[in-house]
Order: sequence, then structure tokens, then C-alpha cells
Amino acid sequence: MSMIQFPTVSGSEAGRWCPDGSGEGFHINASSKTEETKSGNAAVPKEVTRLEPSEFAKSHPSGMTLDQRYDLVRSIGEECIQEDELMRLLNLRDAVCYDGFEPSGRMHIAQGIMKVLNVNKLTKSGCTFKFWIADWFALLNNKMGGDLKKIQNVGRYMIEVWKAVGMDMSKVEFLWCSEEINSKAGEYWSLVMDIACKNKLGRIVRCSQ
Repeated sequence: MSMIQFPTVSGSEAGRWCPDGSGEGFHINASSKTEETKSGNAAVPKEVTRLEPSEFAKSHPSGMTLDQRYDLVRSIGEECIQEDELMRLLNLRDAVCYDGFEPSGRMHIAQGIMKVLNVNKLTKSGCTFKFWIADWFALLNNKMGGDLKKIQNVGRYMIEVWKAVGMDMSKVEFLWCSEEINSKAGEYWSLVMDIACKNKLGRIVRCSQ
């Protein structure tokens, strides 16, 4: 399941890593909206602390209240690791959301329709959505016979499917991994070499599972 990552507020509010290196972040995923009680029996909903809207939130371009934006963003996943941090973020600025896909063949209905519904909810709330198109990783996995041009054609086909289904592209960006890596080759490959020298294969495999 892909994770959708949001930049955090700053400093002590830092959370998880953001794919473009722009800052810290945290994620929402689809597993559970509840927390287990200490007894291990019933599960109870996790409540978020509602905030007094900031000036930014009061005059948000979407015309939505802070609570409405939070509820809309929150509706795309069953679990949010840091509910209060998400609320604080949306009170101060719009989030940047991330997802990635490997162009590997025809798009199935769920990927085509559900992706559009979720992305449109996030952009409606003011978020910018960035897709990472994993063309080099599809090449590594020998998709489309290992032909990079065919892989990139499939990536463009998937973008056109989302457009046809109704994805609002006004706040959506598509980033090709091959282009992003090549544009920062010195930084990227030195990091790859550093990780390769300091970790054994078994550890790398565990981290990627």
C-alpha cells in the first residue's frame, strides 16, 4: 500500500522522510482507523484535538473550514499516524502529498477510479499532489521487456487514463524518477554508494519488504 506523505510544521514537530528531500513528513495509510485498548478486546476511535483556526485557515482559497479540510484529507485513509500533527499542519499551510507507481501494463479499475477520487479529495482541500513515476525501477524489474521507451509510454498512458476519468490536474505534478535522478546524479549515486558500503544485502532486503 502506498503511503501519502505530508511535510510537517518544523523543528520539534518533525516526523518522517519526504521523497523529494524538501523536509520532514508523516504518513496516512489504509490499515485501521482505531487503536486497540490495553485489554486487547474492543478498539476505540482515535480522536483529534480540534484547533482554533489560524488566519490562513480562516481565509483558505478552498472556502472550506479547517475542520472540513481535515475531515476530507483524513477520509482517504483508515489510519493516520499523527492525527494532531496533521491538524496543526493544515491550520498553517497546505500539504504536499506523494504517491508513486511503476508503469508496468494496463491500469485496472480500482487504480484508475479510486486514485482519482482520493487525489481529487486532497487537491480540493488545498493539497498539492506529486506522483513519482518509477520508470527506472520498472526497467530494473524488466517490465515491458526492459524497454525504457515502452515503459515511459505506459506511464504517459496511465496519466491520460486519470485525466479521462476526471482527475483535477490543476494541483497535480508528475515526476519521472529517471529525470529526477539524472538531474541530481552526483547527490543520488554518492548516497547509493554510501548505503551499499555500510549495509549488507540482508538488511537492505528487510528494509524493502
